[in-house]
Amino acid sequence: MLKRLFWWTVFAAAFGYCEALVVVYIRRLCGMAPGLDYQQVWAARHLAWNGPSIIAEMTRLGVCQTEQTREVATLLLLIGPACAAGRTGRERLGIFLYTFALWDETYYLFLKLWTDFPLTLTAADIYFLLPFAWFGPVWFPVLVVMPALILLSLRLLGTRSR
Repeated sequence: MLKRLFWWTVFAAAFGYCEALVVVYIRRLCGMAPGLDYQQVWAARHLAWNGPSIIAEMTRLGVCQTEQTREVATLLLLIGPACAAGRTGRERLGIFLYTFALWDETYYLFLKLWTDFPLTLTAADIYFLLPFAWFGPVWFPVLVVMPALILLSLRLLGTRSR
């Protein structure tokens, strides 16, 4: 399994790269200055920082529906290969969680390299727009959720040392 995880790591990192590119273009299209977090952008536009306001502004900018469908496609691109490659339900879930977590971590890494966002781990981000706007500080997915998913995935895949 460890040998197979190498290729899942490559896949997740490449996908994180592609996802970061999409967000680079979206940020430019929406006039977001490099480095600014979303809460700062909303404040500069005199908008409330909450779920309905996030959806309303993304709709006004003409990117909400596109972003929502991209999020569905992203999940399918992570779930599909995991389901095709996994031999059991447990292995499929483990592969999905592993690639999801690494995809997200590399997404933030490449976004930082190209846009200088986030400036800090306390920067506000919009995580997902489905089924509603999920948002919060960057540290939460980067330091809590994704590392926990990686550990859980490795346990599911049986790669821990005995």
